[in-house]
Amino acid sequence: MSTTLGITRGRRTEPHPFDPEITVLIPENDVLDPEISLVVPAMNEAITIAEFVAWCHEGLARAGVRGEIVIVDSSTDATPEIAVGLGARVICTPKRGLGRAYIDALPVIRGKWIVMGDADCTYDFRNLAPFVEEFRAHFEYVMALAGRAPSKRVPCRGFTRSSAHPLPRGS
Repeated sequence: MSTTLGITRGRRTEPHPFDPEITVLIPENDVLDPEISLVVPAMNEAITIAEFVAWCHEGLARAGVRGEIVIVDSSTDATPEIAVGLGARVICTPKRGLGRAYIDALPVIRGKWIVMGDADCTYDFRNLAPFVEEFRAHFEYVMALAGRAPSKRVPCRGFTRSSAHPLPRGS
């Protein structure tokens, strides 16, 4: 099956591998072979999405990692156009809920590691380096502890090698 459906305003569009109701918008400067995927559901975040995508780009650069920003979007505003214009892949989905947004993203993400979060700048994605360091140290699960005192590593049940790090709230 051909993956390219067409070109929209200089950006490629691809079908979702399993769901014909979903379209994937590919930015002109798409990252080839990302190590990490930042997967973020969004709905009507036009006010914050530009700042959020900029934070993601800054965090990826600071961490020294090749990454893709994947926005799972069911907006009625300009969120998807803004995000793809700034270099994020956008998975355009029907409004089905937060959990389903992550499920819809799974067949599309390409990174070896996944970081999930919110598109409203609640968490500061400029601070990705601790996560990348732990992934590169072969931890299979790394979790942010928002609003807690800093801690080095906290074991997480069910995982052989896991850690948790505080993630500062956005400014």
